Formats: sequence, structure tokens, C-alpha cells
Amino acid sequence: LKRGTGRFSHIVLIPQPSDDPNDPLNWPRWKKEACFWTLAFAATLDGALSPMVGPGYVLLSNQFGVSVDEVASSFGAILLGLGCFMLFQNTLATKYGHRIVYLASVTLMFVSCIWSAVSPNIPSIKASRVFQGFGMSALQSLVASTIEQIYCVHERGSRSVIWSFCIMAGITLGPLLYSYVIQNLSWQMGFWFVTIPLGLSIFLVFFLVPETTYTRITATSTTGKSADKQSIEDSKSATSENVVSQSKSYLSQLKIYSGTYTDVSIFKLFFRPFPFLLSPVVFWLSKWLQTRILFVLMQHEGLMPLCSSTIFTIEYNFNATQIGLTNLGGIVGIVLATAITGPLTDWGTVWLSKRNKGIYEPEFRIIFMLSMLVGVFGYIGWAVGTTQQMPWIGAVSCIAMANFSIVVSGSAAVTYLLDTHKENALHILALSNFGKNMVLYGFTFFANGMIESRGVRVSLLILGSCQAACWLASVPMYIFGKRVRSFVSPFLAKMPLLFC
Repeated sequence: LKRGTGRFSHIVLIPQPSDDPNDPLNWPRWKKEACFWTLAFAATLDGALSPMVGPGYVLLSNQFGVSVDEVASSFGAILLGLGCFMLFQNTLATKYGHRIVYLASVTLMFVSCIWSAVSPNIPSIKASRVFQGFGMSALQSLVASTIEQIYCVHERGSRSVIWSFCIMAGITLGPLLYSYVIQNLSWQMGFWFVTIPLGLSIFLVFFLVPETTYTRITATSTTGKSADKQSIEDSKSATSENVVSQSKSYLSQLKIYSGTYTDVSIFKLFFRPFPFLLSPVVFWLSKWLQTRILFVLMQHEGLMPLCSSTIFTIEYNFNATQIGLTNLGGIVGIVLATAITGPLTDWGTVWLSKRNKGIYEPEFRIIFMLSMLVGVFGYIGWAVGTTQQMPWIGAVSCIAMANFSIVVSGSAAVTYLLDTHKENALHILALSNFGKNMVLYGFTFFANGMIESRGVRVSLLILGSCQAACWLASVPMYIFGKRVRSFVSPFLAKMPLLFC
């Protein structure tokens, strides 16, 4: 059995790498890091695109002579494109590989930003934002699959945290920088400026992100135990069945199109994720995502900047630049989350596995969902502070707490999905994100109006209560997760065969 290196030399690698040098698990460290950090950089830009106009919604509503909700729904059309294409991009990635999808995504984001910058009216803006959503979809779900393809289990937790951090950094820095642009120049210039790093990301993805799709033949457990129990015996790789080939040259890896990776038709691949809705893990993840997005103003897709524009205008009479500066609190929260939990997630799972007789259980990841309580305290503290004339720094601190909980709990949920559903995680994450974005897009039509009618305090208390409910749902999943997975595993294993 192959083991890790350095301080991980005592860990049996899961999954077991093959003997093929082209296996992404066998790539040299620099190649893995170049691929991952390139995608992380692109994900930062991806995160910035959705909410960056948020600080200017009130200003733009006056400029266009429409309501704030109409401006929000027009720029929020990016969520419509993001959600719809989310289902298609994983199908294309499974059929034609990840590389071509990544290249198409960053190119489409680049072109659509130019379109937004030259848009003369609201309908043109809405259309351009839909196509931006098409381009953003891969970097919001496909990266999780790439992490699963190039890293072993004990390395995935920190990578998921970093990926979440990059998206959140874009979400918080985007509105911060854009607020100065829209206040001193124009709303169009912000889109012109973002095309510069997007053009760089196209260059980086082309040269540093090779194809990561690889068919690895693994031994199938016949012990009758849970199919998801990561024991040493169940993680052996049938390396004798792998054909060892020579390492591909660098130039050959630059090909945009490398053929197909499955004989299954596009139609069947598209419908493959739907049977997994019967999995308790998928149901829990989907409801957790949707509830957190809808009621907790998750910054991951830009709803917090959307509503914070209204909140800080009502409570503190802030202008666009001042509203943008409130995102500094979010930066503090996500930096703390990454610095603390990045190393802790992987170290913690290794430590828990040692205490569990050397056996790793995916439910170890759910322990980090405790971070959602930090967000609960943030929202409730913000709500109470609005009635006690809390200074703006207190509200910004509450935003930092909300960001901290989002990064940690988000990476824990995604990593749990990767560990429990492995190669099917790509399809499931796309399906979950589709539902999440459709719910969020609908919410853009009335979010600000709800805050204005119900008041900031009541709205924030609702958010805190719903986040507490999300955390409570993770408790039974931790206790009974292994049992329910063991019960439904034989059934779910057969369901995808219907679409093969």
C-alpha cells in the first residue's frame, strides 16, 4: 500500500494512486499546486463578478429611474445563468474533460464583462449577466471535483477551505473596489477593470491547468461492510490492472480537446444526478445550501452585498464608497477562517481517525459545522445592536462573524460530499447548486423590499434563527450519517446504472 510522504508518511493514501505517471495523484507537487492556485485565482474573480455592483444599487436605481429591487434583479440575472448552466457544465466535464470547460468558462466571463461594460440599458445588462453566469458555473462547483481528482483524502480539507476563501475574498473585495469606481468614475468602468485579470486567467488556465480526468481502476470491497467506510482493505487499488504508460509531454497536455472520457450519451449524463436526490447526504446538503442562501444572506452569491446596501443606507446613511468599505469586516472573517481551519480540518480528521482505530469516517467533517453558531451570534448581535444604537463597527464585526461561519461550514459540507460520493460528487454538487441559485435568483426580486417593510432587526433575527436551524440539522446527520449511508448505498449504487 502506498503511503504519504514527510509528516504524512504514516497515512495510507486514499484513494490509492496507480503506477501510471499520468495519474493526477502522481503528479509532482509543483504541478498540482500550479493547477490548484490557478483555479483559485480564477475563482476569486468568479466570486467578485456576482456581488460587485451591490454597493451601487441605490445609486443606480436613481440613475435608471427604477426601484432598487429591479436593479438588483437585473444584475442578479447572473444567478439565472449560473444556476441553469450548472447542470450542463458537469455533463460536459464528464464527457469531454475538465480542461475544455475551464477554458470556455474564463473566456466567456471575459467576453461577457466587455458586453456589460458597453451595455446601454437594463435589458442588455440583464442579458450580459446571464452569460456571465454561464461562465461562472464551472469555478463554483467543478473545482471541488478537481480537488477530488488530484488530492488524497487527507489533503482535501485545507484545499476546500482555500477554495472557499478565494471565492469569499472575491465577494468581499469586489464590492469594496467597485464602490470607489462607481462613486468616482462610472459603473461601466468596473467591468472594464475586471477584464484585465480575467484575460490573465485565460492565459494561466491554458498553460497551467492540464486535464485532470483520469480513469482509475480500484478494487471493490466484498466484505459486506459500509461501502463508504474508508478502511485500508477497501481503499486498495488494483494497480496490476492499470496499464503503465510513459508520461505525457508538456506540449501534448496543452491540447484543448482530448477526446471523450465516457461512452455514455450527453442525454443520459445530464439525468444521472437526479437519482442521488434520494440520498440523505444529498438531501441534507441541498437543504443546507438553500436555507443558508435564502435566509442567511450568504455572501457566496452576492445576497449580503445586495441587502447590506439597503441596511447600511437605512441605518447609517452610508454612500456607495462607505458601503463598500464595510466589506473589510468580511475580509477579516474569511482570513481568520482560512488561517485557523485550513490546517485544522485535515489535521483534525487525521487525529480523529487515529482515535477511531485508524479508520476514517466522512462524518468527521461535520464536526466543523459547529462554526455556524458563530454566524448565529453574528446575526443576533447585529439585530440586537440595531435597537441599541450600535456603532457601524459593531455591524461590520457581525459581518466578519457571518463570513467566518460561511467559509468553515461551506468547506466542511463540500468535503463531506466529496468523501461520501466520490466520483459522483460533481453531479450532486451541480444539482444542489442549481436549486440554490434558482432560489436565490427569485429572492433578488424582493429581498431589499422585505428589509424595508419588516425592518432590519426583524429580518436579521429571522436570519439568525434559520442559521441555527441549519446547524441543528447537522447534528442528526453526524449521529446517523453512517447508518443511513450504509442502508441506502446498495440502492444508490444501482440507480446511476439506469442512465449508463
